[in-house]
Amino acid sequence: MRNREQGFTLIEILVVITIIASLAGAVLILVPRIQAKQKQTTCANHLRQLGGVYTSESMEKPGLPPHVGASLFLYYRQKHFIQKGREEVLTCPGDNAVRLPANEEESARYDEIDLANPPPEMCSFMARDFISYPLSNEAKSAEIIACDRNGPDHKTAHHRDALNILYDDGAVQSKD
Repeated sequence: MRNREQGFTLIEILVVITIIASLAGAVLILVPRIQAKQKQTTCANHLRQLGGVYTSESMEKPGLPPHVGASLFLYYRQKHFIQKGREEVLTCPGDNAVRLPANEEESARYDEIDLANPPPEMCSFMARDFISYPLSNEAKSAEIIACDRNGPDHKTAHHRDALNILYDDGAVQSKD
């Protein structure tokens, strides 16, 4: 039996330190991955909501959408299909170039956007160019409607090695 005055041995202390260091290392590795996955899931949810607006609008007004690229979704905001104050739907949390409006005055900027030349910091998503690439009635599978923009330069991914894609059936998938 050990005497209480002896304390812990060096081996016991090193084992405890090793266990604590291992747990801290695991947390430092896992937390950023979990946060990145949460941002990707939120982005997919926003894209899914925009897909719902697209679907309902295309059912009410058949034909080509009135705009392409980010302009389509900003048009939905201008026409109040996306409510004032709900502009977060237009953003991907992984897109550092887009800043959410902090007050009503900033939110009102969405009503005055020039849709022919939309500012890139207002929307994280790009809709298909339906004139150059029309949807096919004979398509055997769902066709792409939109995706997250892949960064302000259209090349830098918002998400680690993945792209969120919206299909015409309303599904959103992450493609690696």
